[in-house]
Amino acid sequence: MIDRGGRAGAAPVVVCAGGAVVDRHLRLLAPAVPGTSNPSAVSTSDGGVARNVAENLALLGVRARLVSRVGDDDAGRMLVSRLRACGVDVATVVVDPGAPTAQYVAVLDPDGDLVIGAAAMELLDQVTVEDVEAAWPATGEWLFADCNLPEPVLAAVVAKARADGTRLAVDAVSTPKVTRLVGGAGLRGIRVLFCNLDEARALLAASHHPADGGAYAVAQDLVAHGARAVVLTLGVQGVIIAGVWGVRAIPAVQARMVDVRGAGDALVAGTLSVLARGETLDAAVRVGLAAAAFTVASPLSVRPDVAASAALV
Repeated sequence: MIDRGGRAGAAPVVVCAGGAVVDRHLRLLAPAVPGTSNPSAVSTSDGGVARNVAENLALLGVRARLVSRVGDDDAGRMLVSRLRACGVDVATVVVDPGAPTAQYVAVLDPDGDLVIGAAAMELLDQVTVEDVEAAWPATGEWLFADCNLPEPVLAAVVAKARADGTRLAVDAVSTPKVTRLVGGAGLRGIRVLFCNLDEARALLAASHHPADGGAYAVAQDLVAHGARAVVLTLGVQGVIIAGVWGVRAIPAVQARMVDVRGAGDALVAGTLSVLARGETLDAAVRVGLAAAAFTVASPLSVRPDVAASAALV
C-alpha cells in the first residue's frame, strides 16, 4: 500500500480515475484493404487512459492512486497485480464479479498509426461518484479523470473540484466521450484539459459553440468556456497551451515513431508529474512532450524506462 500521508519530503500524489483496460493490438503487415481479411501481428497489454497515466506517474516517481473497475477474471487480476508491482496504489480499484474486464482492440497500419479502435468498456459505466470520492485527493494534490467515466460521475467530479478547489486535470479520450463534459458543471472546475483538435471541436459543438477557427482560437474558446488551462495536442507539431494569460505553441520533441499508442498518456503523466511538484504548465508540458517522444519510439504503450526521457528536455 502506498503511503497517503503528507510526510515532509514525500513524493507528490496524483489520483487517477477512469479506464483500466486490456489492450489487444493488431498491426497490419500491409496497407489496409477494407471489406476483407488483412494479415496482421497481434499483441496484448494493459491499457486504459487512467491506468496508463497512473503507471507512467509511478515510473516517474509520483505516488499514483488508481480509481477504476475490473472484472473478477484473470485479465482483471493480472492488471491489478502488475500495477501493484510497479508501485501504483490499487486499493480503490473495485473488482466487479458481474462483468468482464474492459477491453480495447486497436488496428494499426504498418507504420503504427491507428486505423480503427473498438472498445468493449461497459464495466467502466459502473464506476460511481462514491468510487472516486473514496480516493479523493488531499489539499494540494492532483486528481486526474479521463472521459471514460460516466457522464454523471464526470459532472459530479468537476462540480466537487470547483467547490473545494481540488486541482483537477481531465483527458478527453475521444471525440464521442469528450462530449460527456457538456452536462453538469461543464468545464468550470477543470484546471487543465488535455485534448486534440478534433476532440476540442466536438466539445465546443456539443456545447452549442461550434469552432470554425484554427487551433489557437479553439484553445482560447475552451478557456473562455471555463477551463482554466488547455493543452491542445497537434501530433508531430507539438501542443498549444492556453489560459487566461494567453496562448502559445510548444514544439514536439523529435523522435523516430515506432508506435503511437500511449503517447498521449505519457504526455499527460509527464505534465502532471511536474505540475504536482508545483512548477509551471509551460515547464510541465515540455517534460510531457519528452515522455511522449520517448514512448512513440518504442513498441510499448508504457515504457518501464520512461524516466530516462528527462534527458530529452
